[in-house]
Amino acid sequence: MLRNKQTTQSIINVIPNPIIITNAKDMLMCNKNFLKFFNLNSIEDFRSKHKCICELFQEIDGCFSLSSLNENMLWTEYIFISKRKHKVSLLCNNKKSHIFNISIERINGNYFVILTNITAKEQNDYYEDIAYHDHLTKIYNRQMFDKLYKKELANHKRYGDDLSIIMLDIDYFKQLNDTYGHDIGDKVLITLAELITKHLRTNDIFARWGGEEFMILLPRTNVDIAYQKAEELRKIIDNHKNEIPHFTVSFGVTQILESDKELSAFIRVDKALYQAKINRNEVVKL
Repeated sequence: MLRNKQTTQSIINVIPNPIIITNAKDMLMCNKNFLKFFNLNSIEDFRSKHKCICELFQEIDGCFSLSSLNENMLWTEYIFISKRKHKVSLLCNNKKSHIFNISIERINGNYFVILTNITAKEQNDYYEDIAYHDHLTKIYNRQMFDKLYKKELANHKRYGDDLSIIMLDIDYFKQLNDTYGHDIGDKVLITLAELITKHLRTNDIFARWGGEEFMILLPRTNVDIAYQKAEELRKIIDNHKNEIPHFTVSFGVTQILESDKELSAFIRVDKALYQAKINRNEVVKL
């Protein structure tokens, strides 16, 4: 199992982070700080209630949980080979959730799991981040778009700068999901978000509106320039090729007018998008 277990135990005990050693199914060893976090006297106390720490991973947006895994893949291997950083949310004995950064090293066929407790500020920033970002595409969600739209609308009314909206929708997305499955559908959404993000200005506001619909807010942009941008994005998406099936997007474009009431611009851009989707893969401005 582990060579020189006593030496290994001594080494991990001096590390301030909670650490466990596992084969991905059973916990083999843990250090004192792990026991302290869970208010346990020994590893046997933990084993009496749980077989593996992964049972305690909570399903929270932005945090790794077992639902993130593909079939038959070890959770430790998934995190070990992943190129991005992962967080986990653990429920400790006082029933409070704690978020940790998690890193894993593979040694002699076992996995050394290191948990780093993030600060209170980092945790607050994390919760704020997931509150305002779509968990799949990582761009802004509708709540954040609404917040930023009100700010830009106030600037528009104060300074008179142009302000335009682009609304877009993936063509035949339900059919794509039904044909290829939801995993491919998710990859399409992620690819779309990445493609558009690369071709927007830093002050443009891009958000997932809901389902396969997205919204772009373009400060200091009139409707003709916004139309050109939408047409540019439409062509980029239409010409994009990778491992996922080809897909197209329809766009509606409008400009905020002085006569607009609170929702009238959204009604107008939605109508423009509806007209674009009659033929699909088109841009319509109103």
